[in-house]
Amino acid sequence: MIESDLEKVIQAIEMPVCLSFDKVIPGEYDFVLQGKSRLWNIKVSFPEQFPYCLPSAKLLDTDLIGTLAHVNKNGTICLEEGDSVLVDYTRPLDIVCLFLNQIVSLLERMKLGIYQDELLDEFEGYFLPRKKINSFYYAQNKLEWIYLRQGNWNKNGQPKYIVPLFISDRNVSTPPQFSNIKNLGAFQRSKILHIPLDQSILPPANGENITSTYITAAKQHIDEKNRKALTKHLKKTSPHKLFFILLSMPRSSGERSQLLLRFDAEKSLPHPLLENNEEWSITPYSVKRHNKEYLLERGGAEKYLLDNKVAIIGCGSVGGEITTMLAKAGIGELTLVDHDILDADNIYRHRLGGSYLNFLPSEKTGAINAWKKVDALAAMLKQDLPHITVNSKPLLFEQVINDPDIINADVIVIAIGSPSVSLIINQTLKALGHQNVIYCWNEAAGCGGHSVAVNLNHSCLECLYEKDGRISAVNEISLVEPGQDISKNITGCAGVFTPFSYLDSSRTAEAAAQQAIDMLISNKHSVIMSWKGDNAHNLRVTERYENMPLKQEMNLSKNDQCRVCHG
Repeated sequence: MIESDLEKVIQAIEMPVCLSFDKVIPGEYDFVLQGKSRLWNIKVSFPEQFPYCLPSAKLLDTDLIGTLAHVNKNGTICLEEGDSVLVDYTRPLDIVCLFLNQIVSLLERMKLGIYQDELLDEFEGYFLPRKKINSFYYAQNKLEWIYLRQGNWNKNGQPKYIVPLFISDRNVSTPPQFSNIKNLGAFQRSKILHIPLDQSILPPANGENITSTYITAAKQHIDEKNRKALTKHLKKTSPHKLFFILLSMPRSSGERSQLLLRFDAEKSLPHPLLENNEEWSITPYSVKRHNKEYLLERGGAEKYLLDNKVAIIGCGSVGGEITTMLAKAGIGELTLVDHDILDADNIYRHRLGGSYLNFLPSEKTGAINAWKKVDALAAMLKQDLPHITVNSKPLLFEQVINDPDIINADVIVIAIGSPSVSLIINQTLKALGHQNVIYCWNEAAGCGGHSVAVNLNHSCLECLYEKDGRISAVNEISLVEPGQDISKNITGCAGVFTPFSYLDSSRTAEAAAQQAIDMLISNKHSVIMSWKGDNAHNLRVTERYENMPLKQEMNLSKNDQCRVCHG
């Protein structure tokens, strides 16, 4: 909105809560707003995108900063998550009036003592924006030494400046394959103290900075056990010009607020927790958490799946996608079985892309060796997710049937496109006493896909195929009639393949991944999930295809004629 139009909107404000306003600079106005028992002095800033987005507000009454929840150190008022607000851009005056009313309503509520817990819970957010530090450390109520990686930078001829890089636990190694963290191993590692407070404290009053006096007062909230440990640890510290401390305190949710505090001085001084010294310049850093407890919950994964183990047999287009979905759902350990290599033929319908193709010859043999699919998937997941165990087994199923990772799996997913091989695996798993198994596959040419979750004590895959004492080529959930020329051939016999797309595999994988989680959480089994696609290739289809909705869930009952279940 241009400035002249905005000014017309502001001049048109008529509401009891707005006592006066003054234009400070273009797009910025100071308002005096009437609350129930006091006046509120607010600065409102209108972005160029207004009225397609809300303005922002800042509290000018600095004596109240540090006492009100949802108001940070700079006075910025946190009214609402921006992406959850619907703005009617055709009514800018109404937007401003509603915004001012909401500001007053929020501030009036926050000045009540009953909301102080919200301010205590927002200790981290109060100091935003500020510098950030990555952390793999899970802060609990334990005073201890932890590690800080730091680097030295020399800029424009100035003395070297130490930059903190990331925090880690001394007793738990950081995931070496995650992202590019292994490249930080060359940077200096030093010990710093984690100081846990046993209760939350208010931030400095009046929007002031953290001072040595504030830290000295905070020490009073260290419990007796941790206080004794602190005294012991501080005996080992010598005076220095630079110290770092990780300060944490409890939140009502059970998590802990955290700040990394940097103490700088012109000369070497005793540790800032030994004595109060206002010569320290203190800089707070925001902690960006990478510990698994935080990442799983923040990312929508389920923490209680961390202890579960799932094996995926067949890591092609469908299996590769299932692997990724289960990993991102929070499964703690995956075992991948597939002897096949990743080829360029795969990359348009596989989770793995061209970055996992190899074009470089081996220095020893000169051969250009391809990645095994399971090895490439394991490398991808370990690089993308810091807290996951992936066991890759580039072998045939019959080579791993007695492998402990298969025996101990809570769920086994069979994502092999061949019905005959799947039926053999079904018999083997039944004979070995496995229970929770999911069989999934695509039908040809995008006509559909299926995921069948069974408890082998109740039913099995062969229950779908057994008919009149023999295995039928068409099972009761088939969508495409057998005996058709479906395969494609682009380069000769060696290049024969069955057409389906990445989207087809994703739909089947989604059903299988959901069934695996349902099995783990609620022991849900004996269920068939099918989806139907377009018959773009005009194949002969079954009666079920014609009558079935786009998605269908069916119960699977034990077949009285099934030789596996009754053998």
